[in-house]
Parts: sequence; C-alpha cells; structure tokens
Amino acid sequence: MSQTNNLLKDISDKLDKIMRLLALETVKGIEKEKDKIELLDSLGFRPVEIAKLLNKNLNVITAHLSAIRKRKETLSKTSEQAQITEPSKGEN
Repeated sequence: MSQTNNLLKDISDKLDKIMRLLALETVKGIEKEKDKIELLDSLGFRPVEIAKLLNKNLNVITAHLSAIRKRKETLSKTSEQAQITEPSKGEN
C-alpha cells in the first residue's frame, strides 16, 4: 500500500472510532433499547452498525426496526384517516 493509502486508512479508522464514541454518548442516558435503536437509525446508522454499537445480535436490531417502522406506518394511517374524517373549519 502506498503512503497515501495508509494515511487515508488511518484517518478513516480514527473517524470511525470518533463516530462510534459520539453515537454511544448520544444514547447513554436512554434506558429502553428500542429508543436507542430508533435514535441511531434516525441518525443514519445501518442495522449492522447499530448492532455493533449496542453489542446486540443483528436479528434483534432488525426486529426492533421492523416494529418501529410498522408502528410509524400505523400512526401515519391513523393520522391521515383522522384528517379525512375531521370537518374543515369552514364547514360548520
């Protein structure tokens, strides 16, 4: 490997460590695992990265993310239905 490639790899490794430390600091005060997972997901971490950060099995992370997304879809549909059935302000 050239000296430039070695330097880039070292920089990349250090940035990765910083990113992991910041992610762990971000979720430090959060008690529920699903809330940690949801936050890390919203910050753009991939499921495999979340699993490594939280020292969890990838299947556990994937299951939590699936449940979170289903809950959000249900809430979104419920909200849309409420808007449809709610009369407009000018219709009274």
